[in-house]
Amino acid sequence: MSTDAFVVVGVATCRRPDGLRRLADSLASLDPVPGARLGLVVVDNDADGSGGAAATDAAAVTGWPTTYVVEDDPGIPAARRRVVREALGIGADAVVFIDDDEIARPDWLHRLVEHWRASGADLVTGPSHRLLPDDAPAWARHSDLFDPTGRRPTGERMSKAYTNNLLVSRQALQALPEPFDDAFRYTGSSDLHFSIRARRAGHTIEWCEEAVVDEHVDASRLTWHWYVRRAYRSGAGDAVARRMIGGWSAVPGVVARAVLRAGHGAVLAPLALLRPDLRPLAVRRLASGVGTIAGLSGHRYEEYRRPAGR
Repeated sequence: MSTDAFVVVGVATCRRPDGLRRLADSLASLDPVPGARLGLVVVDNDADGSGGAAATDAAAVTGWPTTYVVEDDPGIPAARRRVVREALGIGADAVVFIDDDEIARPDWLHRLVEHWRASGADLVTGPSHRLLPDDAPAWARHSDLFDPTGRRPTGERMSKAYTNNLLVSRQALQALPEPFDDAFRYTGSSDLHFSIRARRAGHTIEWCEEAVVDEHVDASRLTWHWYVRRAYRSGAGDAVARRMIGGWSAVPGVVARAVLRAGHGAVLAPLALLRPDLRPLAVRRLASGVGTIAGLSGHRYEEYRRPAGR
């Protein structure tokens, strides 16, 4: 690895110009990243280019070389692939993914890059801490879905990762052509599928507890209806990803995972009647287990399909 690595922050965005501006402001306030040159790639998945002005503002506030492109092929996988293509095209040694509804803590990128350089891991990921509104329901504050920090030590080897906070080396990206599969165009989980493929191909994934990003949680997500659907969709996406990669040999493991998840939820359910703090975990495990079986049978929940005309 060169002593002056070119690290490109990649953002896939769609109709969230205000979020993109908030993210850019946080990037402009980052601590220095020793031994690294920084760049920014913004891929707008809105054919109308609604993020163009925000991307221009991002270039101005960060002072980084910035690439802004419109990817009119709809869906998260196409936008993520375009991030990779643009970043590698300008010589990135590593691509760091962050979502357009997140903000980076000042030491986030420093910590992420520092761990990558010290460990030699091909992928490095960290927590995304959800910032709940003051009037958030109590059950949401007890859910690890909204706050996964403090769950594991830095350096722990991971079996999977997601692009809401993820550094991927150039070598790993080049070794896995078409890294984000269109099978997940509207369902999500293309990042999960990519990271599982990367690990099976021999690339290491490590956790960095100190590399934290924050996400402001929209009030629309603080309902049991959304919570159950998200757990179901995540379980289904996991099953589809593992079945695509492992074929029939993956089925026993997926079934076992579904049984463990649903079984855990069922065991917790009676306790959750007496302990409200356990309810989010019980519900999430049950819904995820059901979703896993549904995904194995071919059902896909298209959470990200846009309504016609939008």
